[in-house]
Amino acid sequence: MTARDVTTTLPPSGDVSTVEAFVRTLSGQASIGIFLSDPDGRTLYLNDRLRRIAGLPIAPTPGDCWRHALAPEDRDLICAEWSGATHSDRSFSREFRFRRPDGSMRWVMAEAFPLRTAGEPSGGYVGIVRDITPRQLALDALHSAEERYRTLALQSPHAIFVHADDTLLFINEAGTRLFGLATAQAIEGHPLSEFFPKEFLQNLPLANVATGRPNNRQFLRSDGQVIDVELIAAPVVFDGQPAIQVLVTDITAQNQIVEQLHRGKKLATAATLAGGMAHEFNNCLTAIMGFSDLALPSLAPDSRVHGHIQQVILASKRARDLVTQMLMFGRQADGAKQPLSLDILLKETLRIIRGQLPDNISLREWVSGATNLVSADPTQIHQLCLDLLSRAQHAMTLNGGVLEVRLETIRLDSSMTGHELPLPSGQYVRLTVSDTGDGSPPDSRPQTSTPLSMRLTAGDQARAGLAEIQRIVSEHGGTLRATSTAGQGTTTEVYLPVMPQSHSAWGTEPTRGNTSPLSQPKEFLAEPDKER
Repeated sequence: MTARDVTTTLPPSGDVSTVEAFVRTLSGQASIGIFLSDPDGRTLYLNDRLRRIAGLPIAPTPGDCWRHALAPEDRDLICAEWSGATHSDRSFSREFRFRRPDGSMRWVMAEAFPLRTAGEPSGGYVGIVRDITPRQLALDALHSAEERYRTLALQSPHAIFVHADDTLLFINEAGTRLFGLATAQAIEGHPLSEFFPKEFLQNLPLANVATGRPNNRQFLRSDGQVIDVELIAAPVVFDGQPAIQVLVTDITAQNQIVEQLHRGKKLATAATLAGGMAHEFNNCLTAIMGFSDLALPSLAPDSRVHGHIQQVILASKRARDLVTQMLMFGRQADGAKQPLSLDILLKETLRIIRGQLPDNISLREWVSGATNLVSADPTQIHQLCLDLLSRAQHAMTLNGGVLEVRLETIRLDSSMTGHELPLPSGQYVRLTVSDTGDGSPPDSRPQTSTPLSMRLTAGDQARAGLAEIQRIVSEHGGTLRATSTAGQGTTTEVYLPVMPQSHSAWGTEPTRGNTSPLSQPKEFLAEPDKER
C-alpha cells in the first residue's frame, strides 16, 4: 500500500448530505466526547459520549448546559478561560472536573479549535473531551503513597537516606542527628562523598541491592564519637526516578551489650576457675594447719620454733579467710543472697585498702569478733564496703586524718531511747565508717551534726552517691544513716538484719540511764596492730 492524499477520497464539499452523514456517524460512534459551539461559545451539539461523561440528560438544553455540570470548585476558572478563548478566537485546552447528578466526579481533558474556512473569521468551535479519571485516580494514589512514604521517612526513628548517581536526594532528621550532619535542606542534592568518608562508602550495599542483606559499618562523627551502624538498601522510585534507599540502624548500644555479655561469660569462667583453685588451696591449708596443730604441743612454749609454728597457723587462718571469699565468688550468681559472715569479708576488704592508704591517713579497726550471719550478696556487700571506705579516704585526701571502721552485732528495740531508725525490732549487724576529713563542698555541708538521710532518694546529691549504697542496703532489708559535722568529718552507719537461724554470739550494751545503746557501743581492738 502506498501513501496518498486521503482528502481526495472524501465527499466533495457540495455533497452536504454525505458530509453530514459522515460527521454524525463519526460523532455517534466515537469513544471520546465531541461538541460543536457557535463563535460565542454557546453549545450547538454534543454527542452521547460527552453527555454520559458529564451526566447530562438525554436531551440537554443547547447553550451553556455543560457549564452547569462543572464541579463547583472549577466552574469560575473554566468559564473564564473558555470565554477568553472564544473572545480572542483562539484554541482552548484544559483539565477539569464534571460533577454528575449521582455525586460522582469525572476528570476530563477538553480541547477546542476554531472552525475557519478559506481565511474567513471563525464560524464556531469544534472540541473533543477525553475521560482521564482512571489516570487521575492513579496519579492521586501515587501522590498519596509518596506523601505517606515521605511522612513515615521523616518521622521514622531510624536514619533513612536516598541517593542516586552518588548524589544525596533525601535524608530524614534522624539521619542528620545520627551522622551529626547539617539540616537536610543544606545537604540534599550534594555528593555523598562530601558527608561520608571513603571508607564508609566503600563496598556498601548502595548499588547492588539484590541480596538485601544488612551491612555493618563504623562511622566517625564530627564530634569524634565512633558509632556502629547497620545498613539495609533497597531500590525505590524517588520523584519519578530510580534511586537507592538506605535504612540505617544504630547498633552501638547493642554491640556494647554483646561485649558486656562476653565479658560476663569470661568472669563466670574466671569465677569457676577461682572456685576450683580455692578448693585445692583449701586442701593444702587443711594439711598445713592440721600438722601445725599436731606439732605445736610437742614444742617448748618459749622456744623460737614454737613461735614460728604459731605464725604459720596465723598465716594459714588468714589464707583460709581469703579462700572463703574465693569460694563465695566462685559459686555465687548475680544477685544471689547467701549466709554471709560480714567480719570475714570486711577483714579481707580492709587488707586490700590498707596498702592503698597514703601516709597521712591512719586506719583503725574495731571488730567485735565473729558477727552473726546475714543473708546477702557477697559481691554487692563487698562493693558497698569498698565504696564507703573510698569515700572516707577521699574526704581526707588533702589534710589526712583517721579512718575508723567498726563492726558489731546489736539489738534494736522499739522501746529503746534513741531508736529512730525505720527498722523493726531485732538483731542487726552494724557497720560504721567514720572519717575526720571535710570533703563535702561548703554549700552542701551542714553546719551542725544532723542526719543527712534516713532513706536517701536516687536524686539526692547531699553525699554524692550515697543513694546507690542505700539502694543496696535497702535490697538487703536494712537501712543507712549518715551524719556530718562541719570540720569534724562524716560517720556512715549501715544496718543489716541478722538471719533468724543464726545463733552466733552478739554483743549488746546495758543501758545507762537515758543513754542510747546505739550511740554507746562497747569498743575494743580486734588485733593490736590494726592502727598504723
